[in-house]
Amino acid sequence: MTANLTSVGLKGLEGYRITVEVLTMNGASKIKIVGLPDASVNESKERITAAFGSLGYHIFHKKFIINLSPTEQKKNGPLFDLPIAIGMLKSMNVIAADISEDTGFLVHCLWMEL
Repeated sequence: MTANLTSVGLKGLEGYRITVEVLTMNGASKIKIVGLPDASVNESKERITAAFGSLGYHIFHKKFIINLSPTEQKKNGPLFDLPIAIGMLKSMNVIAADISEDTGFLVHCLWMEL
Protein backbone atom coordinates (compact mmCIF):
# COMPACT_ATOMS: atom_id res chain seq x y z
CA MET A 1 0.00 0.00 0.00
CA THR A 2 1.08 3.60 -0.58
CA ALA A 3 0.74 6.61 1.71
CA ASN A 4 1.43 10.23 0.79
CA LEU A 5 2.10 13.02 3.29
CA THR A 6 3.34 16.57 3.18
CA SER A 7 6.32 17.96 5.06
CA VAL A 8 8.61 20.96 4.88
CA GLY A 9 12.27 21.03 3.94
CA LEU A 10 14.63 23.86 4.76
CA LYS A 11 17.16 25.56 2.50
CA GLY A 12 18.77 28.13 4.75
CA LEU A 13 15.85 30.04 6.24
CA GLU A 14 13.56 29.26 3.32
CA GLY A 15 11.03 26.45 3.58
CA TYR A 16 9.80 24.36 0.67
CA ARG A 17 7.12 21.68 0.33
CA ILE A 18 8.20 18.04 0.45
CA THR A 19 5.97 15.12 -0.49
CA VAL A 20 6.74 11.96 1.48
CA GLU A 21 5.56 8.88 -0.42
CA VAL A 22 5.79 5.54 1.40
CA LEU A 23 5.30 2.23 -0.42
CA THR A 24 5.05 -0.92 1.71
CA MET A 25 5.50 -4.41 0.28
CA ASN A 26 5.91 -7.86 1.76
CA GLY A 27 9.44 -9.14 1.57
CA ALA A 28 12.77 -9.03 3.32
CA SER A 29 12.94 -6.32 6.01
CA LYS A 30 14.35 -3.22 4.35
CA ILE A 31 13.88 0.54 4.38
CA LYS A 32 15.11 2.49 1.36
CA ILE A 33 14.97 6.30 1.25
CA VAL A 34 15.31 7.96 -2.16
CA GLY A 35 15.13 11.58 -3.31
CA LEU A 36 18.60 12.99 -2.48
CA PRO A 37 18.68 12.30 1.28
CA ASP A 38 21.86 13.16 3.15
CA ALA A 39 23.36 10.97 5.89
CA SER A 40 21.17 12.42 8.65
CA VAL A 41 18.01 11.64 6.64
CA ASN A 42 19.23 8.10 5.98
CA GLU A 43 19.77 7.68 9.74
CA SER A 44 15.99 8.15 10.12
CA LYS A 45 15.68 4.43 9.37
CA GLU A 46 17.40 3.49 12.63
CA ARG A 47 15.60 6.11 14.73
CA ILE A 48 12.18 5.11 13.38
CA THR A 49 12.86 1.36 13.71
CA ALA A 50 13.93 1.88 17.34
CA ALA A 51 10.84 4.00 18.09
CA PHE A 52 8.52 1.43 16.49
CA GLY A 53 10.14 -1.39 18.48
CA SER A 54 9.73 0.49 21.76
CA LEU A 55 6.02 1.00 20.95
CA GLY A 56 5.47 -2.65 20.02
CA TYR A 57 5.22 -2.19 16.24
CA HIS A 58 7.42 -4.66 14.43
CA ILE A 59 8.26 -4.16 10.79
CA PHE A 60 9.69 -7.59 10.09
CA HIS A 61 8.98 -9.03 6.63
CA LYS A 62 8.12 -5.57 5.27
CA LYS A 63 9.96 -3.61 2.62
CA PHE A 64 9.52 0.17 2.63
CA ILE A 65 10.48 2.48 -0.20
CA ILE A 66 10.30 6.11 0.84
CA ASN A 67 10.45 8.82 -1.82
CA LEU A 68 11.10 12.41 -0.79
CA SER A 69 10.16 14.73 -3.63
CA PRO A 70 11.04 17.00 -5.32
CA THR A 71 13.93 14.70 -6.07
CA GLU A 72 16.24 17.44 -7.37
CA GLN A 73 16.37 19.19 -3.96
CA LYS A 74 18.85 17.87 -1.36
CA LYS A 75 17.14 16.86 1.92
CA ASN A 76 19.02 17.21 5.19
CA GLY A 77 18.48 16.96 8.92
CA PRO A 78 16.11 14.91 11.06
CA LEU A 79 13.06 16.95 9.97
CA PHE A 80 11.57 14.01 8.10
CA ASP A 81 11.50 11.42 10.92
CA LEU A 82 7.90 12.17 11.90
CA PRO A 83 6.37 12.27 8.39
CA ILE A 84 8.26 9.11 7.39
CA ALA A 85 7.07 7.28 10.53
CA ILE A 86 3.46 8.42 10.03
CA GLY A 87 3.66 7.41 6.36
CA MET A 88 4.96 3.96 7.30
CA LEU A 89 2.17 3.46 9.85
CA LYS A 90 -0.42 4.68 7.36
CA SER A 91 0.89 2.41 4.60
CA MET A 92 0.62 -0.57 7.00
CA ASN A 93 -2.99 0.45 7.84
CA VAL A 94 -2.10 1.12 11.48
CA ILE A 95 -3.41 4.66 10.96
CA ALA A 96 -6.74 4.56 9.15
CA ALA A 97 -7.58 8.27 9.20
CA ASP A 98 -7.49 10.28 6.00
CA ILE A 99 -4.76 12.90 6.02
CA SER A 100 -5.31 16.00 3.89
CA GLU A 101 -2.51 16.97 1.52
CA ASP A 102 -2.75 20.43 3.10
CA THR A 103 -1.61 18.98 6.45
CA GLY A 104 2.15 19.15 6.93
CA PHE A 105 4.26 17.13 9.37
CA LEU A 106 7.69 18.15 10.56
CA VAL A 107 9.90 17.78 13.60
CA HIS A 108 11.30 20.89 15.21
CA CYS A 109 14.77 20.31 16.55
CA LEU A 110 16.38 22.59 19.07
CA TRP A 111 20.03 22.29 19.97
CA MET A 112 21.44 23.83 23.10
CA GLU A 113 25.00 23.89 24.30
CA LEU A 114 25.52 22.96 27.96
